[in-house]
Amino acid sequence: MPPKQSFYKVSGVLIQKKDNAEDGFSMFIKAIDDNHAVTLVRDYLKNNAPEGRSIIKGIEKTTE
Repeated sequence: MPPKQSFYKVSGVLIQKKDNAEDGFSMFIKAIDDNHAVTLVRDYLKNNAPEGRSIIKGIEKTTE
């Protein structure tokens, strides 16, 4: 039986490499726990966001 997954809202800031512009973001993601949610969000941002850094500012478990 697969592990129980919950929904998490992960929010933070993206800092673009070329001009240090800061953009806020929020994502909802289904994950096993909060650490897994952060890993999934960072992987998504690495593949789909502009080059730069990401700073996670908040994580909250949402109701289903």
